[in-house]
Amino acid sequence: MRYFITLLALALIGGFVTGKSLFAQEMTEEDWASKPVVCGTVEKITAIAERKGLELTWAGNGFANSVNMEEPMNVYVFLGINPKTKEWALTEISDGNEGCIIGYGGGFTIDSNTLKKLAKPTT
Repeated sequence: MRYFITLLALALIGGFVTGKSLFAQEMTEEDWASKPVVCGTVEKITAIAERKGLELTWAGNGFANSVNMEEPMNVYVFLGINPKTKEWALTEISDGNEGCIIGYGGGFTIDSNTLKKLAKPTT
């Protein structure tokens, strides 16, 4: 109990000193986080996907921000899954010859009702 009270006191003091509460921080458009991603040529990214047996499941055009660029760049983002091993990878390809695996893992679920709604003809 003493450690809990000490933690709360430190969080409160930290909030007064920094002007930000440890327990009530809000994300704004300026709060960008960076994380390590695996990047390489499109050929290398494709080779990884083929080796893992990933099948294209979803794709979309989007935008990506970078600390190296003033404006967002156009990207093509796609999700590949392996239904047998339950592995998946979320990949981003830029206008150039570079691709990045921005997320990957094992295990996924697909909501069949939502999938049916999304798969209906749009015309």
